[in-house]
Amino acid sequence: MNFEEVTEWTWLNQANFLFDECHFIDYRMQKEEAQRLIQNASVLFMCGGDPVQQSDLMAEYELADVIKNSKAVILGASAGSLNMSAKWVTSQEVGHHVEIDSVYEGLGFDPFAYESHSKRDYASFVQGYLFPLSEQMDVYAAEQESAIRVKGGIIETLGPVYLISRSKIQKRVETLMP
Repeated sequence: MNFEEVTEWTWLNQANFLFDECHFIDYRMQKEEAQRLIQNASVLFMCGGDPVQQSDLMAEYELADVIKNSKAVILGASAGSLNMSAKWVTSQEVGHHVEIDSVYEGLGFDPFAYESHSKRDYASFVQGYLFPLSEQMDVYAAEQESAIRVKGGIIETLGPVYLISRSKIQKRVETLMP
C-alpha cells in the first residue's frame, strides 16, 4: 500500500502528524492480523471510501468490538466517520451506489447519526432521507471540509455542520478553530 496515494494520509503529513508505524487494514490482510494491529494501535484513522464496503469488512473481520475496546485515539473521515456514528444512511438521491436506500448501524461511539459531504439542497437532500431518521435520533450533517469532534460528550464543530432533530434543521455554531 502506498500511503502517499491516500488523501487522508496527506492531511496527516501536512499537519505534521508522523507515526513510527502505519498499517492499512483491508482484505489483503488476514483477520487476525487486522485485529492484532487494532488492539496495539495508539491511533486509528478510519479512512474514506465506500462506507458499505468498510462496514462489511468490519463485520467479516469482527472488528467492531476490537475498535470499540481500543485505547487508541480514533479519527474518521467520510466513510470512516459514517461508520463511527450510531447510524448512517445510504441513498441514491445523493449519489451513493446502492440499489435501495438503507439505514446502517455504525459503531455507535456517540448516540447520533451522521452524514458527511452534505449539501444544502434541503428539498431533496434532507427531507428525502434524513428527516425520517431524525425522528429517531439527532443527525449531524457536515459539509465538505467540515469536522465534528466529540470529547467528553461535548460536540464541537469546524465549518458548516447542521443538526437535524425531529425534522428541524439548525446550523451549528462553529466552536473549533482551524
